[in-house]
Amino acid sequence: MLMDKEKLLQIFDYLNERLKANQLQLSEVNQKLLENILEMAKFTFNLSENWINEEIKEPLKSIIKEEIETYKVYSNLKILKPKAEQLLAMKILAARPEPAKDFIDAFILCKDLNIRTKEELLNTVEKYLPLTLIGERQIRFIKYLGEDLGHDWE
Repeated sequence: MLMDKEKLLQIFDYLNERLKANQLQLSEVNQKLLENILEMAKFTFNLSENWINEEIKEPLKSIIKEEIETYKVYSNLKILKPKAEQLLAMKILAARPEPAKDFIDAFILCKDLNIRTKEELLNTVEKYLPLTLIGERQIRFIKYLGEDLGHDWE
């Protein structure tokens, strides 16, 4: 399920209002209450079961360096996002097949960050994640990424 920016911002507004109604900041919320609020958002916005990517929790444990910036601040909710280089490293590690948009995202990030060689890409990844996490799936992903960018990353 793809979600556009407008719908995502509506969900953030909704989550903020639910937190506000419970007089909580997201950092202070207990897990059970958070699950309840997320379930309410899922129902209200007719979201799929997996609207929150739980698969990201495990790779996030491997991050060596985190560079995040504030995306949006609400009264009871702050939305943070990784900087472009870190996001690229996370996309390479995830390397999920379609319908996930990791490949398209990585392609755009490589263009935006002016990454032209496999070495530049791996140096970027290495800033945020141990290269020991790069396996067969990631290698195939990187080769196809280079090919689509017009480079031979063998």
